[in-house]
Amino acid sequence: MFWGIAIVASVFQILVFAGSLIGSHDFDHAPDGGDGSSVEGMKLLSIRAITAFLVGFGWAGALFLGSGSALSTALLAALVFGGMFMAIIFLMMRALVSLRADGTLDYSNATGRTGNVYVTIPAGRAGQGQVEIMIQGRLTTVSAVTDAPLPLPPRTSVTVDSVEGNNLLVVSPES
Repeated sequence: MFWGIAIVASVFQILVFAGSLIGSHDFDHAPDGGDGSSVEGMKLLSIRAITAFLVGFGWAGALFLGSGSALSTALLAALVFGGMFMAIIFLMMRALVSLRADGTLDYSNATGRTGNVYVTIPAGRAGQGQVEIMIQGRLTTVSAVTDAPLPLPPRTSVTVDSVEGNNLLVVSPES
């Protein structure tokens, strides 16, 4: 029984690994359709984690039973090693998911940064202009207003005082 579980689970583990290299298949669904005790987007009872448990369980059981251990000792060792394999895969997948970058530009990161006027910004918030500014390592053109008494012509150096809404910068001339 241990040999059968070990071989089938190992072959399945190889297929899951190959599938993740070849395509963008998601093998981390909980088997019962539930969330599977989700922690930070990772599921403890994912296909990968269950397969890892079965690989550890099968091989440990087969090795302990083959070395002359009693069935109860082999079963206990198989459960322990299966749990360890499952925990290792879960922790590795959780670490990999934490490396994923969102890539969404967060305009609040512009506060305090310096940029240059691209399109004239009317005085006293009478209208919007545009500013070129570096946000999160990207040169971006963003709509901007100012409370300054005079309009800000192109190439004027400005500092971002705040962000209104999702992406409207409030700027002031750099002193």
